[in-house]
Amino acid sequence: MRNRGAKLLVLTSVLGLAAAAAFGFLLFTALVLEPNWIVVERVVIEDSKLGGPLAGMTIAQISDLHLEGSLGFRERELVRKLNRIEPDIILVTGDLVEEAAPELVEELVKKFRPRIWSYGILGNSDRVYLPPEGYREGWRQAGLSLVGGKCLAMAGRGGEIFYLAGVDFPGYEAPGVAEKIDEILADLPAGAPLIFLSYDPDLAPLLIEKGADLVLSGDTHGGLIGIPGWGKVFHRVFGRTEYVRGVYSIGGGILYVNRGIAPKVIPARFLCPPEITVFEFRKAG
Repeated sequence: MRNRGAKLLVLTSVLGLAAAAAFGFLLFTALVLEPNWIVVERVVIEDSKLGGPLAGMTIAQISDLHLEGSLGFRERELVRKLNRIEPDIILVTGDLVEEAAPELVEELVKKFRPRIWSYGILGNSDRVYLPPEGYREGWRQAGLSLVGGKCLAMAGRGGEIFYLAGVDFPGYEAPGVAEKIDEILADLPAGAPLIFLSYDPDLAPLLIEKGADLVLSGDTHGGLIGIPGWGKVFHRVFGRTEYVRGVYSIGGGILYVNRGIAPKVIPARFLCPPEITVFEFRKAG
């Protein structure tokens, strides 16, 4: 009986150590490894309108940088992977800072090497931490032009034109958003190919209704957890958007929600690594 009890004690101890080791590994992965493990997601957009001017071009989307303190390992990895991709255009869909430090954005953007240019909009944290003015020109000189409230005609391959528009985060369920979108798109030619940047993915149905072919968003950080079914929990329990991450077909358009680069509130990720999205375009059919 003693021998049997001793064996049981050893087995229990081994299982306990194994469980502790597994928990420790998961904790290390969620807190240290995965938040710094930037993944490149490649997405092909088949669209009869965007596929013409953007055929052969590469657009990279990043989001939710939440820069603070100083540029660290994660930001260096972002620069290294972005520049290796050699995108034609870089698009940033909001939440660039997590403190009043616009100079960090300048420092980071100067390291980007898009063939054409970088464009972006402001998100929720940017509204909180950035001053009303005084940083936009510095960002532009560094290589990032803000397009919130604008609709720009862009030259694609062969001189074909597409349009890039954006809206800075107005607040969740803010009044007057539809009218603001109408103002932004007032000079958009009917039927013109349009990419629209919106930090808040919940604006996508409205934007697509008003002519957007592709809406690029951030904000959600992919829900921070990638377990199947977590998106429904994220939406129903926490009251967040139903558009958590990845591709959504809405009406006649497409929404893509980027998982972001930095975490927010909870400094952890699990099966939901930070993301650079690389878009390539083909004509549908």
